[in-house]
Amino acid sequence: MTNSRDTQFHKLVKKLISTERIQLLKSVLEPLKPIEIANIILQLKLQHQLLVLENLDRETSSEVLKNLQGSPSILGDIVQQINPDRLSDAIEDMPQDDAADLVGLLEEDKAEALLEKLPEKDREELTQLLQYDEESAGGLMTPYVVAIRKDQTVAAAVKEIQKFVKKEGFELFYTAYVVDEYDHLIGTIGTTELLLAERNILIENLMNPEVVAVDQDLDQEEVARIAQEYDLVVVPVIDKHLRLIGRVTLDDLVDVIVDEYNEDLGHIAGTGDEEVSEKSVLRASGDRLPWLLVGLFGGLLTAIVMSYYENALISLPDVIYFIPLVAALGGSIGIQSSSIVVRGLATGAIQTTDILVRLWKELRVGFTNGIVCSIILAGMSWYLTNDLGRAFTSGISLLVVVCFAAIVGSTIPIILKRMSIDPAIATGPFITTTNDIVGIAIYLGLAFNVSFPPFISS
Repeated sequence: MTNSRDTQFHKLVKKLISTERIQLLKSVLEPLKPIEIANIILQLKLQHQLLVLENLDRETSSEVLKNLQGSPSILGDIVQQINPDRLSDAIEDMPQDDAADLVGLLEEDKAEALLEKLPEKDREELTQLLQYDEESAGGLMTPYVVAIRKDQTVAAAVKEIQKFVKKEGFELFYTAYVVDEYDHLIGTIGTTELLLAERNILIENLMNPEVVAVDQDLDQEEVARIAQEYDLVVVPVIDKHLRLIGRVTLDDLVDVIVDEYNEDLGHIAGTGDEEVSEKSVLRASGDRLPWLLVGLFGGLLTAIVMSYYENALISLPDVIYFIPLVAALGGSIGIQSSSIVVRGLATGAIQTTDILVRLWKELRVGFTNGIVCSIILAGMSWYLTNDLGRAFTSGISLLVVVCFAAIVGSTIPIILKRMSIDPAIATGPFITTTNDIVGIAIYLGLAFNVSFPPFISS
């Protein structure tokens, strides 16, 4: 659906709801795809969202709720208010991993009541999935996985797969997993290879023993990184005893990559986990305010640093000219360095043991760029003040600030990663605030004969 068409349908749906023409609303929604209806719902008020869902058939309603999982706060509001019977029907029609995510949005008492409405088999599977952290491999996986025994013949394995697919209504798959008598994952075999093989050959003679699997408790970001590193479309999940318990499919891997990317952007921008479609002013404010307070606190400390040099600034006001430049350039260098490191940590290209290597590289890059910027600043300072000494001091101080910013930007994300803290929070307000405080202290300290404030020099 194009943006213009999306807007047109949104306006039409709102008009039909406001004029209570429900039958016409149903006829308008009927030809639309679930993703198109989901996009319309995102732009409606909660009571209108519920009305639209109530007027969809069971299958479409389930698909629409599944497509809304990219906006968990909005979906959370919907599932708290939607008719329990309709929600129960939708969950029955969903893949188990998506259903578990939906149930996880409910309050505990409502979740328990909903689970009681489900068939026993679905209830047991969902209860098992809900035990895992929602951002772990176990929380992402679906328990439906094609597994065959190593001691089976090809004919027996194919027959068992056919029986499983018919029973579970299984989706397309390209790889069967091979397990031993204890359900330990020991290999894989492609479906094409399986179909073309002679029927009396044992599976253990055909399987590929080099299999990549992830632990049930592994963080979803690591799961996506492993899938990317080994070019996996589906990632098998094993428990603590190396038994095959499920698989993470491509659609979930893509969702993880998108979610992690948006989360990192939110940290960099200082908006936390706020969603683009967020409608609550208070919720959006709560996501952003903590980061603004970090910046405000840093600004207050910077003001204290500058107040220490009040008399000197009055006597030499030309020093003030370049304070914004020094602060901005130091922040930019810090953001550049930290962004590279955060990206490298996320993709696995940089390890937490690489701190010295990374520091040395970023320091050299910062020094090289700092030399160029310092020469330009020195020339501008000489032009404005006609004071060669002042120009030299300004250039040197900028070089020191740039090198410091490169050190901070390249090391803090790695240190936070070692502390099991998301390194994305090291960017944005945190980096710029640190560089503002220390960078301006360095600049003013060198400008006024290396006289630092007591709390900096100590």
